[in-house]
Amino acid sequence: MNSDFIRLRNLEGELKLTQMNRSYSCSVTSKELVFQKPHMTYHLFLHDILSIVPISPEQRTIPFRHSADQARSEYGSDYYKIAVKWGRVVTRSGVVEREDMEFIVPLSNKMLQYIAKYSGMTIIP
Repeated sequence: MNSDFIRLRNLEGELKLTQMNRSYSCSVTSKELVFQKPHMTYHLFLHDILSIVPISPEQRTIPFRHSADQARSEYGSDYYKIAVKWGRVVTRSGVVEREDMEFIVPLSNKMLQYIAKYSGMTIIP
């Protein structure tokens, strides 16, 4: 694990899957979704996810809406735009809670299956 990732102490639910490389990590529990990049962690509850929509392959960077930094994934996933009604941003300076956040992130099929199973969302083909 990248030592620059900020770890969350107490996650709710049971850890189901974690995927990571040097610059990006994504974990899903039975109740939460956590995205990490160096010095910044995004913490979302599955019940706060409004939508997950695939995006075109031309947009291969992962811009986080509340940060000028970008992360890239190298573990061969499709990219999705996730809209949430509430999320938590954890930095070395502290924790900020925000409403109406959007993310563009790589998610594997396995990760999507866990998110669908535990969020109650339905995958629409």
